[in-house]
Amino acid sequence: MGDARNRFVPNPISRYSVSDRSGLAPNADGSVDIFIQNTAPAGHESNWLPAPSDKFTLWLRVYLPGRVILDGRYAVPLVAEAA
Repeated sequence: MGDARNRFVPNPISRYSVSDRSGLAPNADGSVDIFIQNTAPAGHESNWLPAPSDKFTLWLRVYLPGRVILDGRYAVPLVAEAA
């Protein structure tokens, strides 16, 4: 994640990205919710990606992409505002 000027956003837990090695807690169905917000989400701190209070940019990095990525068939998960 980067700020409006494309720089990493300093935050209290020094987390700048999430990956399969981030210790994210899965939901009962195996899916994973990532909470992208300025303050820690109560009860979901392990899945928190701290965001600035103003504009920011999300990046998707793919290392050693497979055919589904290279062929453009991968559907990037939607970012939705929680109700």
